Amino acid sequence: MVRRNATAADAVAAGAPGTIALFEPAEPVYALGRRAQDAAGRAQIAQAIASCEARQIAVVDVDRGGLGTLHAPGQIVAFLAVPCPRWQARALCAELLHGIADLALHSGLRARSDLADDVGVWTADGKLASLGLRLREDVAQHGVALNVAVDRRLAQGLTLCGKPLITLANLVNRPSPNARPLADWAVELASHWGLAPQDVCSARIP
Repeated sequence: MVRRNATAADAVAAGAPGTIALFEPAEPVYALGRRAQDAAGRAQIAQAIASCEARQIAVVDVDRGGLGTLHAPGQIVAFLAVPCPRWQARALCAELLHGIADLALHSGLRARSDLADDVGVWTADGKLASLGLRLREDVAQHGVALNVAVDRRLAQGLTLCGKPLITLANLVNRPSPNARPLADWAVELASHWGLAPQDVCSARIP
C-alpha cells in the first residue's frame, strides 16, 4: 500500500485530483518513521522493536514523520495523496485529527486531538489514533491510523508515545467490541472528513 500511495502522490504532483483511501491492514506491522531512523530515535523504541521481532511482527522503515506506529487488523488506516503546500500542513493535520475526535465524541467517547508534544488523538485511557505525513512537491502522503477493534495483546511491549493503545469499539461497545463492522466505522469516519461513502475502501491490504 505504501507503493500505491507513492504512485498516487506522484499523480497528484502531476495534476491529478487528490485521494484518501481507507483500508484495514491484513497483518500486524510496526512502522518506523523518520525519527526512528537514527541511533537516538532507534534507542527510544529498542524494546518495542525487540518485542515485535520476538513475536514475528514485521518492523519496517517508512518515509514519513513520527517514531513508531503499530498497524494491525481492526484498525482503519487512511492513506492520503492530496495537494498541500507546506504552509497548509498544520491545518491539514488538525482537520484529520479533529475528524477522528468528532467521530469519537459522536460515539459517546471524549477524546482530544493534539498537534504539540503528543501528536494524535487521545482519551483518558490512552492513544486512539496516530498521525504521520510526508510532504513532497506540495503533496501530502501517508496519513492516520485509527484503532477501532485492534487486539490489544498485539500492543503489549510496544511504545506508542509512552501510553497504551486503546480501541474505539472496545470503549464504545463494551462488552461487545465487535458489535459494529469495521466498514461502518470507516464510512462514518469518512463523513467526518466530508467524504462520500463511495470514496471509502474497507478491504484489507497486505
